[in-house]
Amino acid sequence: MEPESEQPDLAPAATPAEPDPAGIGPGGGTPYTVYFPSEDGYRAADLGHAAPLPHVGDFVEYIDEGRVTHRYRVREVVHTLQLAPQYRPKPRVGGAPTEEVEPAQEASNEPHPIPEGAELRAGLPEVILEELTGSG
Repeated sequence: MEPESEQPDLAPAATPAEPDPAGIGPGGGTPYTVYFPSEDGYRAADLGHAAPLPHVGDFVEYIDEGRVTHRYRVREVVHTLQLAPQYRPKPRVGGAPTEEVEPAQEASNEPHPIPEGAELRAGLPEVILEELTGSG
């Protein structure tokens, strides 16, 4: 009867871990594109690693190539969609157009059809920053 008394101690260890919270992918984050304000608009940079997705109003710091720390506030987070790989246009080989052009790839003045749900997937989120002025 002793083995039965040990089973409750093993049950909590076998319980699966809590699922990832929203906005956090496997490994503790997700890749995303950051838009840094500049004199002539914004500069886009894809994050080179997965990180927790910030929320509007969050403060973030980035260190530039000169090792200077810059503080920003998240102004906007945009979730994007893209076509699934099997529905994307085929790239041209060698940079030259081929003689055989599929009708879907021809330029036309007609509106493009709206993709069905199975044809779409999530794209990289976009995080748009605003620079903090003065001391923060």
